[in-house]
Amino acid sequence: MYLLTLFACTASGITCAGALLKNDYVGALLDRYGTNGMVSKEGFYELSTKIGLDPSYVSDDSTCNITADTTCTRRCLGYKDIFQTYSGTSGLNSTTLTHSLSAIIYSVQDHHCHHGNEEKEMEEAEKPSSAEAWGYGIASASVIVFISNIGVFFKPCMKSVGFQRIMYFCVALAVGTLGATGLLVLIPESLGITGADSPIPDYKWKLITAIAGIYVFFLVERCINWRAKNKKKSKDIDLSEGESLQKNDVHGHSHGAKGEVATVAWTLLLGDALHNISDGLAMGAAYTENVALGVSVSLAILTEELPHELGDIAILLHSGMTIKRALFLNFLAAVTIYMGLIIGVVVGENTDANTYIFAFAGGLFVYIALADMIPEMNNQANQAENIGQDSTRVVFVLQNLGLLIGFAIVILITVFGGNIAV
Repeated sequence: MYLLTLFACTASGITCAGALLKNDYVGALLDRYGTNGMVSKEGFYELSTKIGLDPSYVSDDSTCNITADTTCTRRCLGYKDIFQTYSGTSGLNSTTLTHSLSAIIYSVQDHHCHHGNEEKEMEEAEKPSSAEAWGYGIASASVIVFISNIGVFFKPCMKSVGFQRIMYFCVALAVGTLGATGLLVLIPESLGITGADSPIPDYKWKLITAIAGIYVFFLVERCINWRAKNKKKSKDIDLSEGESLQKNDVHGHSHGAKGEVATVAWTLLLGDALHNISDGLAMGAAYTENVALGVSVSLAILTEELPHELGDIAILLHSGMTIKRALFLNFLAAVTIYMGLIIGVVVGENTDANTYIFAFAGGLFVYIALADMIPEMNNQANQAENIGQDSTRVVFVLQNLGLLIGFAIVILITVFGGNIAV
C-alpha cells in the first residue's frame, strides 16, 4: 500500500517526505538486482518472479506501449513485456525501475490475471488422486509379485540354450531400464528440476547424453576385452568346463556344497525381501506424484525382477528345496513390496519426504544396474566365450538389444510422459 501511495505521489508531481524513502527503496533494489545503477533483463526476471509475476507469460501484442496506450495496461503482462516497455538500451535505471514496478503490481493484482497459478493448478490437476495412486500402485505391485513365481514355468528348460539367451536379453534390459530410470527420472525428481518450469530446461538431454556415455564405454570395454582374448587364443577349449559353468552360475552365483548353498538361499530370500520393500517404497511415492513417473519406476522394477526372480528360483531349487517350498518362500519375500508401497503412498500423500525416497531409490537403481547387473552381463559374455565364437556374437547382439530397448523405454516415457493419459 505504501508503494502504491509513493507511485501516486510521484505520478501527480507532488513533493512528499516519502519520496526520500522511495529513493532508498529503489536504490536498495538497484543494489540487489542491478549492476552500476542499472537492472539487466536477468536481474529484472529475478525481481519479477519474487514479486509474483509469471515469467513465462507473454502478451498477445508484445509491441504495445503501456505509457502511450492506456488500454494495454488492461492486459496480463509478463516480465518480458514490461521490461521491453520500460528499459532503455542498457536496462532499467532508478526512474524506469519505479515505473516498471507499478506495471508489475497492476498485473499481479488484476483478478483476470493468474500469474503462476495456472501452472500450479494444472500440476495439481495432473497429480493422481489418492484412489488412483493406490489403484495403480497395488496393480503394479501385484504384477511384480506374480513375476516372482514365474520361474516355475521355466523350470523344465532352465538348462536349455534358449533359456540362457532369454536371460542374456532380460539382464541387459534390466540394466537399461534401471540405470536410465535412476539417472533420468528419480534423481532429477528428487532435485526438483523436472516440469515445465525447470531451472534447467535441457536437463533431460544432458542426462540422456550421460546414458549414452555409459553405453559407449560399455561397448568400448567389451570390444577391448574381446580383442585381447582373441589375441590370446588358447589351443584347447574345454567345452565341458564351459557347460558346467553355465549350469552352476545361473544369475551370477556360484555354488559349492549343499550346506553352503542352503545358507546362500536363506540370505538371498532375506535380501530379496528388503529389496522389494525398497522397490515398493519408490513405486508408492512415484504414483502419488505422477502417473508417468509411477509407470517408469514400475517398468524398471519389473524388468529387473524378471531375470532376478528366474535366477532366484533356480538357486532355491539347486539348494535342495522342493518346488512348492521354493515358490512359497519366494512369494513371501515378494509380497513385502506391499509394505513398501503402503509406506510410499502414505508418505507421498502427506509429506514432502517423497523427494528423499526418489533420491534413495535413484541411488539404489543405479547401483544395481552398474555394480550388480553389468558384472553379471560380463560374466555371461565370459561363459559364452568358453563355448565358442558364435555364442559370443549372439550374447553381444542380445545384450546390446536389451540395453538399447531398456534405455529407449525410459527415454520415451520421460520425454513424452506429459502426453500419457490414463
